Amino acid sequence: MGRFLKALVMTLLIMEITAIVDLTAVWTLLAELHTPQTIVNIALAISVVGLAVLAFVVYRRAIRAEHRLESETEVVPLDMPTMPAIGAGINAVGPTAARSILPPPPASPRPRHAR
Repeated sequence: MGRFLKALVMTLLIMEITAIVDLTAVWTLLAELHTPQTIVNIALAISVVGLAVLAFVVYRRAIRAEHRLESETEVVPLDMPTMPAIGAGINAVGPTAARSILPPPPASPRPRHAR
C-alpha cells in the first residue's frame, strides 16, 4: 500500500472515532440544556468544520510520519556481509560492554535445623 493510502487510512480511523465522540457530546450537552434545534444544528456544523481542520492536521502528520519511516528503512544488499552475531546468552549493554542475560544460579537453600 502506498504512502498516500496508509496515511489516509490512519487519518480516517482516528477521525471516525473522534467525530463520533465529539458530535455525540455536542448534541447530548445541548439537548440536556433544552436549546432550540437550530442552535444544536449550528453547533454541530461548527464542530464538523473543526473536525475537518483536525482531519487535515492529522493527515499531514501521518504523511510526514510515512515519509520519515520510508527514509529510515535500510536496504542491505545480499552480497554485503552482515555483522557477526553476538554469542548465545549475551546482551550488549554498551559499545564494548556485555552482560549475561541468563538468570543467576539459584542460591543454596539454608538448612532449617541443625544437623
